[in-house]
Amino acid sequence: MIFLPAERTILTITLAMVAVCLFLIWEKGVVVALGAYGFSIGFAVVMIALGQFYRHFRKVERIALTTHILALFIVYSVPTSLFNLLLLPRPSAPIDATLVQMDAWLGYSWPDACAWISQYPRLSDILRQIYNLTLAQILFVFLFLGMANDRRRLHAAALGTVFASLATIFCWALFPSSGASAYWTLAPEIDRIVRPVVNSAYGAELNRLLVEGVRDISTLKATGLVGFPSFHTVMALMSLTAVWPYRPMRFALILINAALLPAILIHGGHNLMDVLGGTVVTALCWRLGLVAFEAQQRRPSSGPRHAQAVVEA
Repeated sequence: MIFLPAERTILTITLAMVAVCLFLIWEKGVVVALGAYGFSIGFAVVMIALGQFYRHFRKVERIALTTHILALFIVYSVPTSLFNLLLLPRPSAPIDATLVQMDAWLGYSWPDACAWISQYPRLSDILRQIYNLTLAQILFVFLFLGMANDRRRLHAAALGTVFASLATIFCWALFPSSGASAYWTLAPEIDRIVRPVVNSAYGAELNRLLVEGVRDISTLKATGLVGFPSFHTVMALMSLTAVWPYRPMRFALILINAALLPAILIHGGHNLMDVLGGTVVTALCWRLGLVAFEAQQRRPSSGPRHAQAVVEA
């Protein structure tokens, strides 16, 4: 099988995460229904097989690049999301009160933002849909860059996103936070109208998990644990940064992400500081992704051995 350097890096990190997760499952005695991840794993296997076919036999590298990155990113997300849950409970007290206070210095309040958007229910519904499509956005960007055969920006973005996910989990593990929705309780009428994706009830459940942990992950209905820094912000900005040279895509994502910012704050139940933290993580990890890609290209093993894999039919 032929894997390019960035692909091997993501695969290696994924396998390392699998090993860590298996150890934590055994050490903590946590129940995990691995069958819930069957579709993602099966999809990844099929996509990698398809990519290998186009890389070995058809020599259509744009399809091979696309299928490999989509498959590796999806399969990487399985042990990573599981690892995050296996880190529960956290011994440190949540830092949400500090983040809320810092938000106040900047004049921002999640309850005030929700109260304002409750005057425009239709706008709130649109922002909810945009928020729910954040993952689809970055997968589409990977698809676009792969089909454009832009290996440099594709692999830099993929590596940067992987590095950023590890950075957000590391920050959360040291300084746990559940977001503004875990600190504030919305007025019932505002909650009924806005219907945040991450509401106060969900935030309260996250606070409970931080203290009590979880013994049976198969019954857990958690869509995300990390408040600071916001990984939704990372995915949005990484997508925009990756396609920046492509003017039509750049303008399209600028418009989408302009709406995604309030969506992350309101429907993601985030503090403003979460978004700012996600912005910093994105900038650092995009640069780190580029550095890693360029360093891999300079290695002798990345040259002739892989030259056949970048021939376009």
